[in-house]
Amino acid sequence: GRGDCRQSNSVLVESSSSPHSVVEPLTMEGSGLLQKLAVLAALCISACQAARDPNASPNFLVLFADDMGYGDLSVNGHPTIRTPNIDQLAHGGIKFTQWYSAFHVCSPSRAAMLTGRLPIRSGCAGSGWTGGVFRSSSAGGLPHNETTFAEALKTAGYATGMVGKWHLGQKPEFLPTNNGFDEYFGLPYSDDMGSSAWSHFTSNSSPPLPLLHNTTIIEQPTNLGTLTQRYAEYASDYIQRKKDEKFVLYMAFSHVHTPNFVSKEFCNTSSRGRFGDAAAEMDNAVGVIMKALDDAGVRNNTLTFFTSDNGPWLIRHLDGGSAGPFYEGKTTTWEGGVREPGIVSWPGTIAPGRIAQQVVATYDIFPTMMKLAGVPLPKDRVIDGRDMSPIFSDPTTPSQHDCIYIYKGTPNMAKNQPGLWAIRCGPYKAHFVTSNHVSTTAVRHDPPLLYHLERDATEVYAIASSLDEYKTAMATIMAAKSKHEASLTQVPNQMAMGEDPKHKLCCDWDSKKKYPKFQECTCDPDNWSAWMCGRETVNHYTKPDLD
Repeated sequence: GRGDCRQSNSVLVESSSSPHSVVEPLTMEGSGLLQKLAVLAALCISACQAARDPNASPNFLVLFADDMGYGDLSVNGHPTIRTPNIDQLAHGGIKFTQWYSAFHVCSPSRAAMLTGRLPIRSGCAGSGWTGGVFRSSSAGGLPHNETTFAEALKTAGYATGMVGKWHLGQKPEFLPTNNGFDEYFGLPYSDDMGSSAWSHFTSNSSPPLPLLHNTTIIEQPTNLGTLTQRYAEYASDYIQRKKDEKFVLYMAFSHVHTPNFVSKEFCNTSSRGRFGDAAAEMDNAVGVIMKALDDAGVRNNTLTFFTSDNGPWLIRHLDGGSAGPFYEGKTTTWEGGVREPGIVSWPGTIAPGRIAQQVVATYDIFPTMMKLAGVPLPKDRVIDGRDMSPIFSDPTTPSQHDCIYIYKGTPNMAKNQPGLWAIRCGPYKAHFVTSNHVSTTAVRHDPPLLYHLERDATEVYAIASSLDEYKTAMATIMAAKSKHEASLTQVPNQMAMGEDPKHKLCCDWDSKKKYPKFQECTCDPDNWSAWMCGRETVNHYTKPDLD
């Protein structure tokens, strides 16, 4: 398989295809010097800061990209995108090669990451069997009976902050500060779900793109050209303010979701085009935030996660990203839709330069935080995530997941519309139903398609159903499927609650009286003509997008 390629003297590759995982050195050529320097830099950071108390609970930093594919990082082999700060995180910690999102689009995947539970359990898996997201005037949101990692960590005395894209309900009752976060600065949903200079449209249900501080609209429409810089500044300030406390910071970037807005500093700087510019700007923000940890003297005591909500938005062509070696992308249950870049860094605790092949998932972040913070997991609900911290200290630790359940949406069995479209158990993945990024048309497979992902990560060579290998693997998968489905409890479908323009966020419902030439809910009219990189080339969508 791909994991057998030898690439570095100093980087370790870890395999979990069996309980007896093997750690082997890789050979390094070409870019090896840069990789060695990154490892040495990580060791220097560890040595130059105060030693971490092994009994102390760490801080937590979650860096969450939007629509970034597995192949969109230079550390994962992209030939023209440069992400040196994210690369350094990887070289200084663990790069996971089998990291899964909980879902193929953003709202459900974010719900899972925050709660440690598959989105089907919270009613956030889409209004129908093909999935979906919360819209800018949705009635529903992340249910109050769900427990976020912010709410759980507060019980252990953590300060809790969030910066960036929320997308789990824009009504005040659903916003971050009503879900355990002490403070919030960011967009309530995707950057193309509200009109701005970068994405101009008129919609009764979608107001100009609002920027929030806690629950207050502080800018509408948002000036996207300065947004990422403001994200990084707010996050850095938060770290400085909370350096003497235990804290968790959830930094959810709006990059690299379309439209690929950027500041003047990064306009036309990447040979990958505007998408590369956006990736570079996000990478720079990561560097600013990591420097803030260093300046505050808390880098050694901060566990940092980097990943993405779902795969690349291929229907956007060059404005979307790349799944690298994996098939398909966002909105699909193929590997390209749910296999994500995954990096974990904790200088002084996690040895640098490791590559891990253990299967992990975004919803493992919740139980991992709870274990390290000494907070018991909730006993009144199913937690789908698994504590991944044993992998941090012992590279031979096998994956804690027997199976990964990959949903397309919310099932409607009365119409014979299953929501569970694929399952991975060990190296085998079965597809019961598939679609592609161009169309949501479902293709049912009877017998199911079966792939051995460690031999065939690209899902090209289906195993013949007549083989004993197929029959044995499918028996395991079907038994797991029955057990999993028996654990489900029907809950209100939050996305099926619909939309109503009265739920949209508006800085001033009478803004037309003051600014008659601009859209309703305009309080910052100058932002309609804000600077844009290559204004003549920007796609001006005629309607807000679904994802």
